[in-house]
Amino acid sequence: MAWFEQAQAAEQRRDQDTAIALVSAHAKYYSTHLRHMDLLARAERLPELAERALTDVHARRRLNGAIREREMEAALHKPAPRIDHC
Repeated sequence: MAWFEQAQAAEQRRDQDTAIALVSAHAKYYSTHLRHMDLLARAERLPELAERALTDVHARRRLNGAIREREMEAALHKPAPRIDHC
């Protein structure tokens, strides 16, 4: 089984650490690099993504997207403001 098939299988098992390790070993290629950044974000490994974001525009974009998603999720779970009708 090729590395990318192993990574897909790990991702389907929700074994993010294995998927990330397999993809990161081959992340020198553009599409694999983007997938690596996406896996880090989906695994909520934001500190690692933030470290990479210091020098990598793709990591920075994925980190910003992950932060926006978290903010939107938090806003959706906030109770609605109470409105008093007179």
